[in-house]
Amino acid sequence: MEIDATVKSFGQKFPVKMKTQILPGKGFISDNESPKFGTSGHEELLLSERPEGTVIDYTYQVAIHKRWLRIVAKPLIGWFSMKYWQKAVIDELRKRLER
Repeated sequence: MEIDATVKSFGQKFPVKMKTQILPGKGFISDNESPKFGTSGHEELLLSERPEGTVIDYTYQVAIHKRWLRIVAKPLIGWFSMKYWQKAVIDELRKRLER
């Protein structure tokens, strides 16, 4: 499925084209492009059942195409944004799964 979305990052809105494959009962895989922001990424959220419960394996590989953005993006994406994303998504998923 293809999704045209708008995301907000660093106080600005950016269009993102997402080519997503839903894997029923297993998660999703998505290739994302944001030409205006100058990034693209490959995202996977995969679920697997284990005797102790469901394991969530999440990866998001980001390519930064604008040179100036690479200079400032590493600390922002590598720490600040990922910590926010963990709180907004991963921690929420954990809470719901623990119920």
